[in-house]
Amino acid sequence: MSAPGHEDTHHGGGRPGAQTRTWYLVRHGETEWNAVARMQGQLDSPLTPLGREHAKVTGRLLARLGVDAMFASPLGRVRETLAILAEDVPVPPVFDDRLKEWSGGAWSGELYSDLPSRWPDEFAAWVADRYHQRSPGGENFVDLADRARAFLADAADGPGERIAIIGHGFFNRALASVLLDLSPAETMRIRQANDIVIRITMDGTTAVGHFVNGEGPAPGLPVAPATESA
Repeated sequence: MSAPGHEDTHHGGGRPGAQTRTWYLVRHGETEWNAVARMQGQLDSPLTPLGREHAKVTGRLLARLGVDAMFASPLGRVRETLAILAEDVPVPPVFDDRLKEWSGGAWSGELYSDLPSRWPDEFAAWVADRYHQRSPGGENFVDLADRARAFLADAADGPGERIAIIGHGFFNRALASVLLDLSPAETMRIRQANDIVIRITMDGTTAVGHFVNGEGPAPGLPVAPATESA
């Protein structure tokens, strides 16, 4: 496959004669814990003023692109984002527990900067292989891919060609990895900031692009070197 971040129209997933399906992978707006690099996992913190602006811009983008169906994580930061999206996208969301963010286990609520000193061995192992290693009591990307695969198997049978999934940075990576049959290394290169919407269209071939702060699309998947908070 082409490297994430470059034009790619030949991933597996589409098939001749299949219904055209476009998936919009949307991340919630920036939260207070995102802003200070505190790990959220399945805990929550409110959107920041910037996060509310992210949601407004994303709502206008989705209204322009068109959405037929919407699925969402039930976590609070997604619900807060949805309330703002609804001003422009009057599509009722279907909440699904399988769309919750990665469970950070014992690390949930901790500052990223504190993890190396409090869990030196576990954190070093996680940094070395974040796809397969779990945080203490938490999940890994194998677990997320299993959840994503089960969700997509059900959602793919639903009506509508344009489907928005409102969720989380780590879990949206897992969704993209399943939709595009990515390797672990390719999956871990994806970085979705709070103002990025990923678009994956399947209609015999597969086209991938992304929007940043309502602008685009740029070709391929978003890739950034910075560490993000989930």
